[in-house]
Amino acid sequence: MLQSLKNHLTNIPGWRTNRKILVIASDDWGAIRMVSKKHFEKLRKAGIRVDLSKYDSLDSLETKDDLEGLMAILGKYKNRTGLAPKFTFNTVMANPNFQKIKEVGFTKYYYRPFFQSYRDYYGQDLESLWRQAINERLIQPQFHAREHLNVSLWMRDLQLGLEKTRAAFDYDFYGAKLHTSSKFQKNYLAAYWSETSEDFSAMKEVLKEGFDLFKNVFGFNSQSFIAANYIYPKLLEGYLKALGVDIIQIQRGQIGPLIDQEKTNLYRHYMGEKNTFCQIYLVRNVLFEPYLNQEQDWVDKAMQQIQVAFFWKKPAIISSHRINYVSNMSIKHRDASLNKLDLLLRNIIKKWPDVTFLSSDELGQDILQSIDDCHTQQ
Repeated sequence: MLQSLKNHLTNIPGWRTNRKILVIASDDWGAIRMVSKKHFEKLRKAGIRVDLSKYDSLDSLETKDDLEGLMAILGKYKNRTGLAPKFTFNTVMANPNFQKIKEVGFTKYYYRPFFQSYRDYYGQDLESLWRQAINERLIQPQFHAREHLNVSLWMRDLQLGLEKTRAAFDYDFYGAKLHTSSKFQKNYLAAYWSETSEDFSAMKEVLKEGFDLFKNVFGFNSQSFIAANYIYPKLLEGYLKALGVDIIQIQRGQIGPLIDQEKTNLYRHYMGEKNTFCQIYLVRNVLFEPYLNQEQDWVDKAMQQIQVAFFWKKPAIISSHRINYVSNMSIKHRDASLNKLDLLLRNIIKKWPDVTFLSSDELGQDILQSIDDCHTQQ
């Protein structure tokens, strides 16, 4: 009952629509995370407790088979107008080039650009598959990060020689919970967590290069942005606006580091909320994350949350991370998640045949078009 009440309260404020709009927002595509089961075991034996994290145990770079399996399920279903469900692929555009970084003694950072990681780690060329999925409207890439990594903090700690950071590096890994040189950050995953003005300036350069990579790879600008780990300084929003971002994907609560103040704020958001730059927030209000517990009835849980969103005339924005749909660490886990997704989509189409499937940027543009004072500024 308490959870049901929270679901209703989350959906009361903000933008409304008579359409039954459904968005599936999925983060982390393109990031390497755990390289292999072999690397996982070596990290564990080195005293890095990767076995305590679901992400370290299950998340890995997607394979050709993973993408084809997800696309096959999405392509099975159509709404009344003949459109299939669409995943918003919030995409990581690069990964560290561990070999090059080590060759220069950790004095300079190098990265592998998008599509190169598939070739280097799996010997697969997935560019045509991505483009096919985009053309068939099954996925819509949007920008997540250049790397799902706080490059400044990570490189600083590698140069300091932090023992476990260096040990993880030897296995192409940066994702574990570790002791870092920051008193706030317990891992290196929050790419936009800037604590000082110097770090903030460096982070903006990384962000700009990431957006340029996105445009070069996909041929269009990302109109929306989702911060790694949902953490970023509020000061960043103006810079995002200058990069062409009008839509910020977010959870209801967002941690915002305060630059040069050694503290953070917690910001609350609601659907379609507008900030001073006429950017709007898309708040995720449905959870479909089977990786958390494959024994839970995620289909029923998601259907209830979608029902609440539609009751309050809100879009249903489903949070469903890549970790659910990748097999490099566990084929059984991936297949179980895909089966649940299959059932969820079947139930959605059956219950709401007039559902409108949109990507995050499409929904954001619809909301912006309905806000007159913002529309005049576009």
